[in-house]
Amino acid sequence: MKKRVLACILAAALLTTGIPGGQAAMAQSLTENGTEMATEEVNPENTSEETEAASVTETEVQTSTERETEDVAEGSESQLTVTEETEAAEETEAAEETEAAEGTGKTEETEETEAVEKTGHLKASGTVAEEALEEDPQAGTSMSNEEPESTSNIKSSSATYSGYTGSSYIHNGRYDSGYKIVNGIDVSYHNGDINWSAVKAAGIDYALIRVGYRGMSNGGLFDDSKYRANIQGALNAGLRVGVYIFSQATTQAEAAEEANYLLNRISGYNITLPVVIDYEFGTNHSGRLADANLDIDTATAVVNAFCTTVQSAGYTPMVYANKTMLQSYIRGEILDDYYKIWLANYTTQTTYAGEYYAWQYSSKGGVSGISGYVDCNFFYVRDNYQNAQLYVTRLYESLLEREPDASGMNAYATAISEETMTAADVAVDIISSSEFKNKNYTNEVYVRKLYAALFARSPQDSEVSNWVEVLSNGVSQKYVLKQLIESSEFATVCSYYMFSPGTVSLTENRDQNYNATAYVMRCYRKILSRDADVSGLNTWTGKLVAGNGGAEIVKDLVMSEEFRNLNKSDAEFVDILYAAMLDRNSDETGKNTWLADLNDGVSYVYIINGFAGSTEFGNICSGYGITPGQAEITEARDKNIKVTQYVNRCYEKALGRTGETDGINYWCSIILSGAQSPKDVAYGFVFSQESENQNRNNADYTEMLYNLCLGRASEAAGKADWVGRLEQGTSREEVYWGFANSEEFENIIASYGL
Repeated sequence: MKKRVLACILAAALLTTGIPGGQAAMAQSLTENGTEMATEEVNPENTSEETEAASVTETEVQTSTERETEDVAEGSESQLTVTEETEAAEETEAAEETEAAEGTGKTEETEETEAVEKTGHLKASGTVAEEALEEDPQAGTSMSNEEPESTSNIKSSSATYSGYTGSSYIHNGRYDSGYKIVNGIDVSYHNGDINWSAVKAAGIDYALIRVGYRGMSNGGLFDDSKYRANIQGALNAGLRVGVYIFSQATTQAEAAEEANYLLNRISGYNITLPVVIDYEFGTNHSGRLADANLDIDTATAVVNAFCTTVQSAGYTPMVYANKTMLQSYIRGEILDDYYKIWLANYTTQTTYAGEYYAWQYSSKGGVSGISGYVDCNFFYVRDNYQNAQLYVTRLYESLLEREPDASGMNAYATAISEETMTAADVAVDIISSSEFKNKNYTNEVYVRKLYAALFARSPQDSEVSNWVEVLSNGVSQKYVLKQLIESSEFATVCSYYMFSPGTVSLTENRDQNYNATAYVMRCYRKILSRDADVSGLNTWTGKLVAGNGGAEIVKDLVMSEEFRNLNKSDAEFVDILYAAMLDRNSDETGKNTWLADLNDGVSYVYIINGFAGSTEFGNICSGYGITPGQAEITEARDKNIKVTQYVNRCYEKALGRTGETDGINYWCSIILSGAQSPKDVAYGFVFSQESENQNRNNADYTEMLYNLCLGRASEAAGKADWVGRLEQGTSREEVYWGFANSEEFENIIASYGL
């Protein structure tokens, strides 16, 4: 249901904002496939939590929402309405924070001084322009993530003491089993120079690093001046690294731009944690994002555009936002079904009920190696190494028919557990290996092994026959793997194992459109009497996907050297077209018509286009989801069959033979271009060197003109008159024009539409 809702949100957003075609295609894809996409199975504990959350009354929800959308969301803590007890707690917390700051040598006053020093350093160094500093959302205080301490109604049973803040934090009960909690930080230029080895030694394993930001007012994109040093330093120290951009995107196009901005800058780095859009307002509900006043569905579509761009590049997308943003400004409850959520909520027990992968619980942590405060986070990582081992073992046993070696097992199981590889990635890796390829499994055996590897069961005979048929139509084995990986059954398997199914990236043309590939395979079988090779499938399927019609593929195969080498007669060629383009045997009348056209001088391409215009061929193409189209005409003889017939008639009447291809094309182009009239063309034949070489006497010459210009044999009196004139000195040219200007020849020319 969530996926269907997001599809509707995106479709609606596109209708109202006019997003470019790429995003439109994405929304359409989600709309069409939203109900079929695999989702993780909700375990009984989660179901119970959702039931408890649902029991909150409408009044409680409204009160909570109002509280969150007050000045807390705007970063104005002084206007919070709290009880005396809460105020006292805040004073105590402030005292504790002061003590912690003193421990690190930092107070609010020194924090302010450091900010000034940092700004001055930036201006002096010239690494970031003054304009960039003014535009930096994190130069001041952004949207407040604070939440007054309260008793949460969310099920919980475990807590973690953070030595970085000196407080204990109660976790959502959903993370009590099957998860390990990892300590992480997020940093930007404002954290200064960082000793990453000391950070690692302090127990920090994950780091999310700001790479850049969009300006608060002018909307420009700016680099964080320390992102390279921070990424490389964290990686060198052995931390896992993710990156983020502080967004102010107000359109899907801007969000995609931000994603590509990030992707370009992290190329070459080993980024194994998510790539994040930090989506929040500036201080006191300020900045271009706040000013845009986007409705919740439009804002959700903007965030989704960032995530889909990141995902298509092979990285894991994540959305950073605080509780208010997730509940009131974007649809966090929908987005968390597609992407990871990074929750910002500064409290010891969050009241946010949605799913989240990371919890930023404080902005005032103290970590060795960092001067001053730093943001602290808990990452909830599925503790599924043993489950990953079971899955990897099954892949090896089913696909490679052996036990996994120690190095392979450790590499794959660790990658799945640490989320650097998905279940799909490992399966693709194995079936792409030379060891697997050398098995040379038949399609049937391959399908059976996939079911055993992915589903731990034997397939039904109908399932086997279905996929064998699919493979026989030319798609790769990875195509079938992708369908099974994205099935609800595999989603259930992965949900049980507590890891991500992932997806399979298909790069070959033949895998982009199954129906187009099946059509190409059909053409090969009907025209060349063999199965298509992989190169041919990729070539011709690529043409169909690019917009060529079905007739063009038929033409390409018919005009190939391979087909020419088959030495088919015209009659056999016509029979092949009936089978390939009409899916039936030829009828005598139709076949004779096509043979007559060929005899008149047109090429096979003309005949192909004749078939392409039929209702029967249109229906066949419709069944494959392609257009019939027309084969491209490159020869003059195929452009107007009447002209071609006229030219070939000249060959037969004047030279006593059928025309050759080059000659027919030449004379057709002369007529079609208007360079010469039909009478002039006939003259060219009559007085050609070939005609002269026939050494006709006057009687034979006159008889030839009767046939050419009058379309009949001569009568005795008429012929005697013309022969007499020739013998008395009238030139042959004058006699020709006497025939050519006759009414009978005019009628013959008119019959060809000339």
